[in-house]
Order: sequence, then C-alpha cells, then structure tokens
Amino acid sequence: MTTTQSHTAKSASRRWWIGLVTGALASAIVTVIVVVWEWIENPGGIFHSEHGTNWQFVSDTAISWFVPTLVYVTVTVSVSQLVWHFVKKY
Repeated sequence: MTTTQSHTAKSASRRWWIGLVTGALASAIVTVIVVVWEWIENPGGIFHSEHGTNWQFVSDTAISWFVPTLVYVTVTVSVSQLVWHFVKKY
C-alpha cells in the first residue's frame, strides 16, 4: 500500500461518524412522524383511550421504527460515502 492509498483509506475511515449522525437524525425524524401519526389515528384504540396514553405501545412502536431505520440509513450512507470517496479519488 502506497502512502497515498494509506492516507486515502485513513481519511475515509475517519468519516464513519457521518453515516451514524445521518442515520440517527433520519431515524429520529421518521420515528417522531410515524409515532405522532399513529397516536393521532389511534387504530383500534391501542395508542390511547379515555384512561390515557398507552405508553408501552407508543414506545414499542417508536423502537420498532427507530432501530431498523438507524441501521439501514447508517449502512447506506456509510457505504455510499466510502464508494463516493474512492470513485472520486481514482
């Protein structure tokens, strides 16, 4: 590995946080939109009733949207960024 290739690999690997931050922000936005939408629609009365909000169901829904979205967006952005970096470089 030449010095240029080593520098390129190091600079690309230092940008891993871009995918993570993008994934976290996108996941948070998607999760808030979906949870608020579901709470307002309240299908079958599962999110809230006259007794109040069913926070367990709200949190389960939030987690079920946040985690997969975080993984997919983080991986997609990280791989895309690495490919873009290496294609642009060569």
